[in-house]
Amino acid sequence: MLKHIIESAVTFFVVIDPVGTVPLFIVATKGKSVAEQRSIALKATIISAAILIFFIAVGQLLFDHLGIGLNAFRIAGGLVLLIISLKMILESEITGMEAEDENSEHKRDVAVFPIALPFIAGPGTIMAAVLLTDNDLYSVFEQFVVSLVLLGILLITWIVLRYAKQLEKLLGDTGINVVTRVMGLILAALACQTILNGIQGYFKLG
Repeated sequence: MLKHIIESAVTFFVVIDPVGTVPLFIVATKGKSVAEQRSIALKATIISAAILIFFIAVGQLLFDHLGIGLNAFRIAGGLVLLIISLKMILESEITGMEAEDENSEHKRDVAVFPIALPFIAGPGTIMAAVLLTDNDLYSVFEQFVVSLVLLGILLITWIVLRYAKQLEKLLGDTGINVVTRVMGLILAALACQTILNGIQGYFKLG
C-alpha cells in the first residue's frame, strides 16, 4: 500500500508538474492583477480536482461503455496539446489564442481553458488517475487513498500558482515572451510523444 501511495504521489507530481505550469499560468493570466491571478489559480485547481475525481470515479466505466481505449484518448489529448503549443509558439499571447474585447460578455475563462484543462488536468494526468485507480487492480479504499494523494498534489500546485506574480515580476515581458516560446516547443514535443505513444499502443508496435 505504501509503495502504491509513493508511486501515485511521484506520478501525479511529474504529470501535473506544478513548477513547470507556472510559466504557462503567467502567460495565460498576463495583465491580470495579483488578486485576479490568485482567484484564477484557486478556480483552476478546484475545476481540475473535479475533473480528475470524476475520471477516477467513472472514467474507466465511461471509456468501456463508449468503447474508447486509452490509446485513443492519448491521441486525442495529444492533438489538443499540439494545437495549444503551436498557438504559444506562433502567437503573441496564449490567452486568446485570439485577441478579445475586454467588454465582451463572452470572454474566455482562462481558469477553465487552458489552465485547468489541459495544463493541470491534461490527458497525461487523467490517464494516470484512471490507471492508478484501476477497478480490476485496486480496492475502493486504495482508490480513495490515491484520490487523497492527488488532492495533495493539487494543493501544492495551487500554492505554487498563487505566488506566480512574483515570478512574473522577476522575468519581465521579454522573459515571459522567451519562456512562452520555449514552453510551447516543449509542450509540442510532449504532445507529439503522447500521440506517438497512443499510436504505438494501438498498433502494438515495439
